[in-house]
Amino acid sequence: MILESLQRIKKAETEVKKGIENARREAVRAIERAKKEAERLLAERMRNDQDQAEKMREDAGQEARKECQNMANEWKVKIEGLKKEARRNQEKAKDFILRSLLG
Repeated sequence: MILESLQRIKKAETEVKKGIENARREAVRAIERAKKEAERLLAERMRNDQDQAEKMREDAGQEARKECQNMANEWKVKIEGLKKEARRNQEKAKDFILRSLLG
């Protein structure tokens, strides 16, 4: 009876040791899976962030081009106004010179 009890205790200890070892192996596998998933999520996030940054850069470039075009259009209008004024002044200057010469 004592021998039987000792054998059952020894068997229980062996089973507990196996259980602990199995649990350790499973924990290591779970940690490895978690690491791989974390790496995958990080890589995906980095790709998404890079895509978003690229889109923001493109949007900013388009906005800058639009603003430049608006400024160029405004300048063209102002330049045309200055040209017209210069032509009018040129005509006035011609008239003045002709009147001065003809006197």
